[in-house]
Amino acid sequence: MNPASPLPGQPSPTEAMARHVCTLAAFLLPALSLCLPSGYSWGAGLLLLAALATAPRWWRQPLQWPRARWLVGVLLFVGMDWLIDALISQGSWRSLDKPLKYFLALPCLFFALRFPPRPRALWAGLAVGACLSGAVALYQYGVLGEWRAEGFTNAIQYGNLSLLMAMMCLVGAVTWQAGPRAGLWRAGLGLGVALGLTASLLSQSRGGWLALAFALPALVLLLRHRVPGRRLLGALAALAVCLGVLVTAMGPTLKLRLEQAVSEARQYEELGTSENSVGQRLAHWRLAWNMGLQKPLLGWTLAGYVEEKERLVAAGQAPAEVLKYGHAHNEFLDVFAKRGLLGLSSVLALYGVVLCLFWPRAGCRLPPERHALQLAGLMLPLCYLGFGLTQAFLGHNSGTMFYLFVTLLLYAALQAPPEEDAAATPAAQA
Repeated sequence: MNPASPLPGQPSPTEAMARHVCTLAAFLLPALSLCLPSGYSWGAGLLLLAALATAPRWWRQPLQWPRARWLVGVLLFVGMDWLIDALISQGSWRSLDKPLKYFLALPCLFFALRFPPRPRALWAGLAVGACLSGAVALYQYGVLGEWRAEGFTNAIQYGNLSLLMAMMCLVGAVTWQAGPRAGLWRAGLGLGVALGLTASLLSQSRGGWLALAFALPALVLLLRHRVPGRRLLGALAALAVCLGVLVTAMGPTLKLRLEQAVSEARQYEELGTSENSVGQRLAHWRLAWNMGLQKPLLGWTLAGYVEEKERLVAAGQAPAEVLKYGHAHNEFLDVFAKRGLLGLSSVLALYGVVLCLFWPRAGCRLPPERHALQLAGLMLPLCYLGFGLTQAFLGHNSGTMFYLFVTLLLYAALQAPPEEDAAATPAAQA
């Protein structure tokens, strides 16, 4: 046997290197997402380069997981929907940026399935990312004196993604099994929960907290028979205490923001006032709904949406405030107005397919470390559904990139061979 040849059953040096690169990307993507400008691009870019470089090793291999075809199909569906919009509106080359994200995610998915990342890299990346987002928020709010933290994107995207990472860290902290360094992992993930929530509160993104109404009940429902009741209750109590401390510390600011929201909503309903945050949202929602009804199949397109808004404002049929934003502050109404029912079905499919892929199947009881990956994956569509009620979340690069690439990395880690998974995850060493 050639001394340089791998032992039977062992990966070749190239395969081992590809696995290391995928694992590094799985750490970098969540870890850098909110602490650097376009931080999510580092892990995604590394994953894409590795996928292209190793294409001959995965290109001709059939997918071994039938359910993965649903993910491939929905990425193609959403990408084609965006491409149709770009072609109809005859936009510039920049308009191809949106469909390209979905198409380029496909080779990354095939690469990650062929060389799955080690799960602990994802957990470490989420913990580090949530902690760094909290550190950035504390610096911007407490040191620089900014009235709301926004990281290196806008405050809504920043606060909501911080909340999402906090929820995913909560999953890891609650489900981590006893074993070597288990206490250290739980502490790190617990710190991620606290600092991720801190960043969300300091961003003052009120709408994002609606996501908890989707995510927390599902988490309790799916964990109640998988982890000891005392641990689950302890985690929920710790979460409540953490939120209580943060809300108390920011009491006057949060009270003012809530009172302001109620007052602005009342002014819009009674007087039609739209010169404020809530008022312009409600005006935008009504406008987007009416525009969608006028062209229900394919919508107005991105360019047509802006042109029609300008025409309506000039004609006095819509308030001027709607021109300040390029979206309707609601994922579903925004897509309905711009891309019609076809676009709306693509967004719902994107959330629905991921929800089905990660939702635990009846009678299929996975090991704890894999069940944790499932629950972390569920946090993505559940939280995004909540975020989408007050923000066109996928209309921003940060929202699209985080959803696509964290989804495919989590799904790939979930499909790793059991023997590799056990060796890679401290949770499995119980």
